[in-house]
Amino acid sequence: MGAVSREELANLKHLDVAGLGGRTLRMLPVWDGENWSHWIDGPDGRLIQIKIMDAAHSLYLTKTVAARESDLWIPIIEIVWQRLSYPELVPFLSAIEDDFHLLAASAAKLEHLHSTRAGADEGLMASFVRSEIEYMLVVTRSIFDLLQEVISRFWNDSVKLLNESDQALKKRNRMPTTFAKVAFASDKPQNAAALIAKYALPPLVAAQYEKHAPFFASLRVSRDRIIHGNSSVGHIFVTDKGFAVSPQSRPYGSFPWTKEHYYNDNIVSLMPWISRVVFQTLEACTEIIHSFGSTIQFPDEIAPGYRVLLRDPANGALLRLHEAAQGKRVWWNPVATT
Repeated sequence: MGAVSREELANLKHLDVAGLGGRTLRMLPVWDGENWSHWIDGPDGRLIQIKIMDAAHSLYLTKTVAARESDLWIPIIEIVWQRLSYPELVPFLSAIEDDFHLLAASAAKLEHLHSTRAGADEGLMASFVRSEIEYMLVVTRSIFDLLQEVISRFWNDSVKLLNESDQALKKRNRMPTTFAKVAFASDKPQNAAALIAKYALPPLVAAQYEKHAPFFASLRVSRDRIIHGNSSVGHIFVTDKGFAVSPQSRPYGSFPWTKEHYYNDNIVSLMPWISRVVFQTLEACTEIIHSFGSTIQFPDEIAPGYRVLLRDPANGALLRLHEAAQGKRVWWNPVATT
């Protein structure tokens, strides 16, 4: 097939181009269960179909099962791509996607470090692990703020409330673009009633901010202590089963450790704690964006009926972290391959 316009592409039933409504169409590969399709921008605003053999490190669309078992469905990515792909929001979507690629890479690095620990200097190995944990704290903290950028800009600029007094309040008190400035006031968590009174947020949305503020606060404290140089993720122990920490040390003391997590009487597996950092971040952001979608009328999907999946060669490691979050895995051993 040669070049086609975006309107003509709509007739191919891959994308609801006619329903973009001012949104930006970021073309993604499409998996139909057997073959890949993809289009790129060509001359004069027309699209050119190209043949690809596979997707390596990207988002893609499908109505069938995932092309690979390790391909991930990240709800916040799908919702923003499908419904909130406005020009001013697309860069934040790309940044959120990139953060999940980075988290997958860090999870794979930890597996690699464990599998290659034999013969390595134990102190150096522990330093490698510390650097990855500190980085993952920075990245998960970033996801909250990137999602807040999307939500606040859409809320402030595109949403009109039916109640005139609520709309006036919303215009007077624009929602901040950072999560902390919404969820906290003078470093104290805001309850739902305060958020409703200040920003005219729907009660369900305000309740989600209140619910997830404590976890965000723990991430923020850990990340800020690391960034500002007055703390670290503590001593890392290198064991035959995986990496371990003291359950009483900062920042691990508040985690609900169980007897299954213990390597001996003094140290516990680091894996469940890391999995909580990653997947509670995902859960919090998913519930917040879903609360908006259930109370605010989002634009129609760009690609109705399609799922947006994340392809990354390191996704297997992230899925094994998810097993730890579900209580199905505690240690890195036996070593798994991505």
